[in-house]
Order: sequence, then structure tokens, then C-alpha cells
Amino acid sequence: MFVPAVVLSLVTTFNKVTFAQIPTNTIAPSSNAQEIEKTNNIKKLLEITGTKNLSTQILTQLLNNFKSEYPQVPQKFWDTFAAELKIDDIVNEIIPIYNKYFTNEEIKQIIAFYQTPLGQKTITVIPQITQESTAVGIRYGKVAVERALKKLEAEGYIRPSR
Repeated sequence: MFVPAVVLSLVTTFNKVTFAQIPTNTIAPSSNAQEIEKTNNIKKLLEITGTKNLSTQILTQLLNNFKSEYPQVPQKFWDTFAAELKIDDIVNEIIPIYNKYFTNEEIKQIIAFYQTPLGQKTITVIPQITQESTAVGIRYGKVAVERALKKLEAEGYIRPSR
């Protein structure tokens, strides 16, 4: 669910020249037992939904893409850089987002859902649904842009692109 945001964040942060580091401790320590329980429940939810595994796969794929794009960079650099990437850092940055939008009781209900057969199926098919939906959005956006450009040309706002 959050994976596209993680990828977008990494791609925009990791540009062609500069490597940025992800802040590590975004969750302030809390002595409040209810907040600790909620945080632990959010971590459990992220574990159940496979967030860590999926994030690991995406980071590996992203790293491989950068290695292909920058073949002149020695493997030692990539090994060191990969060692700096901590999945727990990503999870720690996601927890406050779930905390913001869900109560502890809602998190517990979501966990209960994902532990059902339907919830497990949802976890399995969400990546495909997201991928296919993204493709639909891209196609739709291209058609909409083409239609807008034709209208702008027809109304004389831009020159024909021939």
C-alpha cells in the first residue's frame, strides 16, 4: 500500500549526483503505555502485510537499477551503500502515518482482517492490483494530455506539434 510512496521518495531523494540519507529516528520515545501498544500494533500490521519484505525487494531492485545506470561505480561503493539502507528506518517513518489516520482499535481490527483468508488474499493480490491500476492511470493520463493538446491547438492557444 505504501510502497509506491517509498519508491517515489527514494527515487526523488536519490538523484543522479547526490545520495541523501533517510532520517533514522522519527518516533519520539513515549512512556505512555497506550501509545507503546499502538506503535507495537502498527509494527505488527506492517509485518503481517509483508511491508518489510516488499520494501527489501524494492530497495534491492532500486539498487540494481542504479548499479546498471552507473556501471563505472565500483561494487564496494554499492555494498557500503546497501549496508546503510535500513528497512527498520522506513518502517519507523511509516508508523507515524498509520498513527495519524488510525486509532489503536482500528489497527487491531485491520490486523484481525488481514489474519483472515480474505485478508491474506488481499495482501497477495494488492501488488498486482496496484501495478495494473497504475498502468491504467498512465494510459488514461496520456490520452487526457493528448486530448487537451488537441483542444489547445484547435482553440489557437498553442501551435500544432507537427
